[in-house]
Amino acid sequence: MDLRLNGKTAVVLGGSGAIGGAAARAFVREGAKVLLIARGEARLKALAERLQAQGGDAQHFTADVLDAENTTLLMQDLAKRFGEFSVVVNATSFMHDQGSNIDALDVDAFMQPLTTFLPALFNATKAVLPHMAKGDQSTIFTLSTPAGRTATAGHLGYSATCAGIEAFTRVLAAELGPRNIRVVCVAPHAIADAPQNGSYTRELFAAKASAIGMSVEDWLAAAAGGTMLGELPTLEEVADALVFLASDRAKSVTSSYFNISAGSVSD
Repeated sequence: MDLRLNGKTAVVLGGSGAIGGAAARAFVREGAKVLLIARGEARLKALAERLQAQGGDAQHFTADVLDAENTTLLMQDLAKRFGEFSVVVNATSFMHDQGSNIDALDVDAFMQPLTTFLPALFNATKAVLPHMAKGDQSTIFTLSTPAGRTATAGHLGYSATCAGIEAFTRVLAAELGPRNIRVVCVAPHAIADAPQNGSYTRELFAAKASAIGMSVEDWLAAAAGGTMLGELPTLEEVADALVFLASDRAKSVTSSYFNISAGSVSD
């Protein structure tokens, strides 16, 4: 299937993370130019160099998207150098609490994911918008999880955050549709191979797994058993979904919650 991504520029925020890295590899494979952005440089640079060695067009830049002014200046510079952005993937993540019930939380711990994930998403979106859909249709991706639509004890702050990301996606899609910009929320479950590929979720899941006497691998196996298909998505599957949704094959898809959680929620 020709996904027609040759010549397009994809901005991957959180490009040093497991999902961001997988997305970058998939977009490069389909012929897109990839601009990798993250807070730390070491992993980001290593990924860009691997993609270049494989013949891909990838560049890396450091930025903290919680800093609105610097993020705006970076996007202005990138647009001048590389042209308009066809695709923006918001894969920036932050460590947060999962597993603590309200009795064990204070308001700061509850609010921590809300005051990092959502401002980062807002700042990045504001910064990229002036440089999108000057010509062809553009696409913005947000990332959520089933936590936004399920009732799982110990996920108060993160579940509220995911629900907020999904609401942000819907309203933003309504605002940007007339500007020929699509907005899609991709929602994987825990990703089977993310912990072994450097994801912060290994540390995140370890606390939950340890509390019930499991290893991370055993906890992931149990999570897979709770899905309708009895499996968890892989990084490659998540990345392939992003590539398809960014292509002209999905040009009518916006304001959507794209569930690749193997059926852990119904949508």
